[in-house]
Amino acid sequence: MNVADERWALDHPHALFDHASRLHASAPDLPPPDGGCRCPNQDDEPVEWAPDSTSSSLGRLLARLEAFATDPDRSLASLHDDIRDLRAPLWVLDHLKPDDLSWLSGDLAHETGIWLVRHGTHHLPTRVGLHLLAGRATLPDVEPIRILGLLSCLGPTAVDVLETIPAVTAELIWLADRASPLTRARATAAMCRIGDPIALGWLLRHAADGHHPTGSEAVRIAEAVSLADVLEEGTTIDNEIVLTAARLLQGLCSADGYPARPDEYQDACRAIAAFAVHAAGARPEPDLLAALITLAEELRSGPAALLPWPTGESAATLTRLDRLIASPRWVPVLAEARRSADRTTRWRAGWAARALSRPFPDLASPDDAHDRLAIRVAVPDPVRSGQVETRLLVNHRPVIAAAFRKGPPYEPAQLPGALEATDRPHEARLAEAYCTEGCCGALYVTIVRDGDTVIWHNWRDPDGTVTLPLFRFHAAQYAETVAQAVRDHGWEWPARSLARRLDRRLRDEPEALATWQCDLGGVFAGTAKQDTVRMTFWYPGHPSSRGGAPSAVVGDRRREPREDFLSRHDLWCSWGGLRGGLCIDP
Repeated sequence: MNVADERWALDHPHALFDHASRLHASAPDLPPPDGGCRCPNQDDEPVEWAPDSTSSSLGRLLARLEAFATDPDRSLASLHDDIRDLRAPLWVLDHLKPDDLSWLSGDLAHETGIWLVRHGTHHLPTRVGLHLLAGRATLPDVEPIRILGLLSCLGPTAVDVLETIPAVTAELIWLADRASPLTRARATAAMCRIGDPIALGWLLRHAADGHHPTGSEAVRIAEAVSLADVLEEGTTIDNEIVLTAARLLQGLCSADGYPARPDEYQDACRAIAAFAVHAAGARPEPDLLAALITLAEELRSGPAALLPWPTGESAATLTRLDRLIASPRWVPVLAEARRSADRTTRWRAGWAARALSRPFPDLASPDDAHDRLAIRVAVPDPVRSGQVETRLLVNHRPVIAAAFRKGPPYEPAQLPGALEATDRPHEARLAEAYCTEGCCGALYVTIVRDGDTVIWHNWRDPDGTVTLPLFRFHAAQYAETVAQAVRDHGWEWPARSLARRLDRRLRDEPEALATWQCDLGGVFAGTAKQDTVRMTFWYPGHPSSRGGAPSAVVGDRRREPREDFLSRHDLWCSWGGLRGGLCIDP
């Protein structure tokens, strides 16, 4: 560092490292509020990105670094400001490869990196400094790297740098215990790769603390800690390990954004069966009950039912899970959860109570001439991001999960009507890929009634092959099963029930929205916000600034004659010209 660089550092006292240090000093054991990335007195952080492509932005960055490296009068402060002035988004650096900097000497890269890390006042140059330290950082560099890792915008990169330093398991654990969820997940993945005994011990007891791992993350942790072996070999397992197993196995069997794939964990059957044994001795907690309910549902109607279970093991595991779920020890747990100040905890209590009170549909065995259909609505744990699913079981087997892994079954409002059978064949779409049918396909079946038999045949997926056979159902039993599914609302939470009733009323009385020159889009209540009902509608009355396309009124609180069921509700609108809506607190 030359004199000019020292002067620059003195004139710029608001380094991100100093900001992160102050946040840590004020709350040593907690993550910084709001990720900590907004630095006080930093009013010249770029608010708009330069209109360049990723490759162009990366090329300009590399050019700045090369000019700096070849300048005999190089200035670290000038390099910092040059990088800041690129106005490139942080994710551009995700495309930076080690070979891109192969021409840069190790010593210069380290000197430059540690200066930017300690003195960088803006996110982009500071993150460039972290990238320069990857594979070059030493133990004395750990402190500023892990402190910067507390900031959510820099945490994942800080973890990547720490992973390249030998013997830093303790620092990764320290950061995982205090960082944002994304940084924690990155640190957890790093510890899975390292395989250090201390890291594995932390993973086994704390990897899922206050956290709900998704499928791929749960698989990675379960494999790293040899979860099935731990559960099978231990005669007594402490409560921390049982709770970690509960959260991992629930994540493994939950559709968090994509279909659940418990088969990706090779030892899933062993782990679930052993967990059901040890859960009986664990302290009753909401997370444990949620895992028990989820696993029981998935073993009956979800992808977990399709795992290669040894003969009788699935039934025995289900019996244990059912016995645990029915235990009276959950009564005080649910009562306390209902009184919680945290609304998600209250939602989970309601979800668990409804799950406990809902009988599973009749799964009578098929006869020689007919298959047997059952319809089950599966509702995810409110802390998960999955959707409500209408699961179709033929001869006890979840047929959609067996044939289609690219998207979930439809929600109840979409599917039962499509299952009605008449003497005119019609094609029903049972599931669609998350991305859309046009991208990755959908699952179709042709349904027709032939006398006293309903036939499902001609299975197809426009983007793949379907190997399901033809099914024949007794027509009267089939019709009753579908009708019963349509009548069943026992799975609904209050906002969902209100959304269904309001949607039906608005469709039956279209004049209510016609008064406002609006057409109904729909009324919805999602699993993620169980105290909210959302209504969408089309409003063509006001032309937008984009070619006269219809637009929505924003913030309108007019009172109309039909406001008897729409009073006290705020309008919301998404820009794009076409859609408006209401958010209703039931």
